[in-house]
Amino acid sequence: MLPFLLSLLLLTGAAAGVQGHDDAAARRTMEEFAGFPASDDGEGGRASPLRVDSESLQRQIDELASFSDSPAPSVTRVLYSDKDVQARRYIKGIMKQLGLSVREDAVGNIFGRWVGSEAELGAVATGSHVDAIPFSGKYDGVVGVLGALEAISVLQRSGFQPKRSLEVIMFTSEEPTRFGISCLGSRLMAGSEELVRSLKRTVDNHNVSFVDAADSAGYKIHPDDLHNVFLNQDAYFAFIELHIEQGPILEKEGIPIGIVTAIAAPASIKVEFEGNGGHAGAVLMPARNDAGLAAAELALAVEKYVLESGSIDTVGTVGMFDKLAFIF
Repeated sequence: MLPFLLSLLLLTGAAAGVQGHDDAAARRTMEEFAGFPASDDGEGGRASPLRVDSESLQRQIDELASFSDSPAPSVTRVLYSDKDVQARRYIKGIMKQLGLSVREDAVGNIFGRWVGSEAELGAVATGSHVDAIPFSGKYDGVVGVLGALEAISVLQRSGFQPKRSLEVIMFTSEEPTRFGISCLGSRLMAGSEELVRSLKRTVDNHNVSFVDAADSAGYKIHPDDLHNVFLNQDAYFAFIELHIEQGPILEKEGIPIGIVTAIAAPASIKVEFEGNGGHAGAVLMPARNDAGLAAAELALAVEKYVLESGSIDTVGTVGMFDKLAFIF
């Protein structure tokens, strides 16, 4: 089951950028990645089609991108905003068209399940997110959700019947844009008590609490409800995700798709520098105490340390300088 769905997701990802996969090539790819013959034959012993509808998938990606608070080709879709709510409605609509059983939890993680013949077994899940940082692209996260739904559609069109249930998940707030908390929905599903405590006091830049923001999007949360998002350890048999490459390596080497063998473990540090204001011409260099220059020296030191570390896959960067105040 897992290799089968993985193969379909790989085909879906490849089809998003490569047209014209014939059935025989699709079958060969299935067998190569699954490790067993693709034997779900149709009538008369002929193999049923396993063809991704790349035109439909691209159309859905483009339609979802229209739910944005910034003009095309960029996408801005912040957690619990009106555009986020519209995107959620769009995803649930596709799930229902596929005949999936759709539900949402207290924070808006969305689940579309194709119930298998042995529904008591842990499900095989796949999916990603559709929230988008300001002025981002239209594929990040989206391919993992719409691609997964297209994989389900391919399986349905082929006549495949799952033993384990297959579930597509749209996670709430993978991006930290609104509340500074990344992977919010999935971390709650994983049972983070620390996150539950944090969300009870979290506010955004406009002093809107997480609970009030959720309420504005139709999720009426009592703080105690957050524990209901937690999953049992045996809820899923496996999880896989289709995702775009967010760097240049595969594209540079002409490789259409790859399998992840490791994952980044980002950590961020916020540092505050205090200095003294002074007239740009009259306060001379020996008397200056410029906070910006000190911050620049730290940024350069971080870059130098990483470059000299010898690691080929470690990144150290300064993402943002905030100017808190100027006093003259």
